Amino acid sequence: MNKKLPPLNNLNTFSVAAKHLSFSKAAEELSITQAAVSQQIRLLEQRLGLDLFHRLHRQLKLTEQGIALQNPVNVALNGISNALEKLNKNSKKSILTISILPSLAIKWLIPRLSDFNQKHPDIDIHINAHLGLSDFKHDDLSISFGHQHHANLVAKFLMDEDMFLVVSPKLLTGKYNFNKPNDLQHHTLIHDSVDCVFEAYGIFIEPSWDDFSKLLKVDIKNNKSLTLSQSHLVLQAAIAGQGVAIARSILVSDDLEAGQLVKIYKNKVLKSPGYHLVYPKSHGSNKNIQKFEQWILSACH
Repeated sequence: MNKKLPPLNNLNTFSVAAKHLSFSKAAEELSITQAAVSQQIRLLEQRLGLDLFHRLHRQLKLTEQGIALQNPVNVALNGISNALEKLNKNSKKSILTISILPSLAIKWLIPRLSDFNQKHPDIDIHINAHLGLSDFKHDDLSISFGHQHHANLVAKFLMDEDMFLVVSPKLLTGKYNFNKPNDLQHHTLIHDSVDCVFEAYGIFIEPSWDDFSKLLKVDIKNNKSLTLSQSHLVLQAAIAGQGVAIARSILVSDDLEAGQLVKIYKNKVLKSPGYHLVYPKSHGSNKNIQKFEQWILSACH
């Protein structure tokens, strides 16, 4: 490297000042003072032993030497900027941003994610947990509840889901222990206040307590209720013995296996549309998406 090259910061200040032919406008663009711009230009001129600007009354003009230097400096600075931008884009390829429903993230994905992290330590996962549909401006892919066909999206089916009633084992020891459908009338019903967002898109109508009332042929309009705003909170309340919850088989599987919840009225089951892995067709060549797709399909089957 040529040790006689002036500092990069001075060259950048020269480039901006030459573009505007104004130290005050250069200072504004660089977010420094006009005096600092003037000082950097003076240091550059001293370093080169050349005058780069004619300092006229309220006006700057480039000297012949300044004109000769302007384009090569601009080309060099643009080359550095482009190289840094490319490096930054390449570094971002190690990040995979996943859009997912909060309850699915908490109850299913996060407990299993360590396996993916062990297999792919080079990929950093960012989880964007929210109720809305992804527009894929900031998400690489989505794990979606249901799916509506779109020509520009790839959708891979992940897993089916049943919906049924669950309680804490604590509630099985009382007088009304769910041996009969009418026992349900003596228990608190836990409600999820957030209807599935995909109802708004015509993908699926969320099963409700009215559906289970019809399925069990029992009147529950006088039951006490407890209302929470997320499916995982509903399940946590059920684990605490607060009442009966409508559970999704995917979200509740670990709690059932651990014995924290038990299924009641086992033959009374409703279906949901299940879950899909969704991403834009334009993302299909993304190696991180391909690795995650391979992993999650294996985890689901």
